[in-house]
Amino acid sequence: MQLPCRAPGRRARQILGHAAIRVGPRMMRRILPLLLPLIRPSIRPLILPLILAMPAAGAGATDLPGYPFVSTGGKAQIWLQPDIAELRFDTGAQHASAETAAAAIGELGAALAALLAENGVAESDIDNGEVTKKTVKLTNPAADGATEAWTLERRYRVVVRDLARWPDLAAALMARDHVDSLSVSFDRTDKEQVTRELMTQAARDARANGTLLAQSFGRQLGPAVAIARGPLDKVAPAIFEGAGGTPPAAPRPVTASNYRAPPAIPFAQSVNAVFRLK
Repeated sequence: MQLPCRAPGRRARQILGHAAIRVGPRMMRRILPLLLPLIRPSIRPLILPLILAMPAAGAGATDLPGYPFVSTGGKAQIWLQPDIAELRFDTGAQHASAETAAAAIGELGAALAALLAENGVAESDIDNGEVTKKTVKLTNPAADGATEAWTLERRYRVVVRDLARWPDLAAALMARDHVDSLSVSFDRTDKEQVTRELMTQAARDARANGTLLAQSFGRQLGPAVAIARGPLDKVAPAIFEGAGGTPPAAPRPVTASNYRAPPAIPFAQSVNAVFRLK
């Protein structure tokens, strides 16, 4: 025997509330104009702005496609020998006299320019920033009784195109006083071409994965309807979940154990796509 509901009105509101959750902004925009004649004239002016605002409110929402589809991803990776490096380091000088500190950092800059030239680094491949100047408190007073000193710093970014000279250059810089925070990153001069080739291979891998997945369910893979180099959840966050690509390698600190360039470095590309099913 069916038991009567103690609060039928409340139960009805609960059911209506659950059903309303499933109605998206686009569907509401279609339904509300049909219900407008049934709404009391006194409150129609309040409903009309809501109807007009529906497209803007639903612009960020994502509807499922009206056809069968499959989402898949592809990857490609290769290890290649680097042929170029970017070196970064800081230089500094400190003295109670700003003029003395400026002269010291100037002399250091001239010595570094000569050192880089000796190791085959062109002047156009040297990017040295402006000298920054600030005062610091001294832990112990200087001989003349000064409790403050001027600290001058300059940051360098150097492109090394002849990696055969890299070990000697790194060792010489490590032996220099007032040269700190050395780091290096290796790359290839034909990186753009490598990226294009890897992207083509990743796209083929994505199509092969989609074909295999479609055939597993007795379907055929159709044309691609959405393509993204990054995760598809950035394009359609309500539907897709994707994995991010491999981030670029950060510059590594230069130490006595890694003076030599690595024999190979990785390059990778990934692609995500949505294919229509036949």
